[in-house]
Amino acid sequence: MPIWRPCPTSEFPKVLLSRWRIFETEDGSQHFVGVDMFDSSGRVSSPIVTFDPVTMRGTTQTGRIYELAGRKGSSLNAEYVWMRWCELYEVTSYTDITPA
Repeated sequence: MPIWRPCPTSEFPKVLLSRWRIFETEDGSQHFVGVDMFDSSGRVSSPIVTFDPVTMRGTTQTGRIYELAGRKGSSLNAEYVWMRWCELYEVTSYTDITPA
C-alpha cells in the first residue's frame, strides 16, 4: 500500500483525527498518528508545536490544526503509515507518549 504527502495546509488547514496516539521520536519531535476521519486513511503529522489536552487540539510545524476525536486508540492503517514514515525518515526508536 503506498503512502503519499498530504495536501497543502492552505487547502486542508484542519484534520479531525480518530483512533489517535502521540509518538515521540529519538530526536524529541512529537507527532499525532491516527485515522483521518475525512477519508479513513492513516495519518502522521509534522512535528507538534502546541497541544491543548483540554480542547484536544494541536498545531503542527506546518500550521495545520489537528482535532483529536474520541478516545485514544489504534488502527492498522495508522500503524502502517507510521511504520513507513519511520522508514522514510530513518526513525529507529520512538515512545508512545499518549496522555492517559
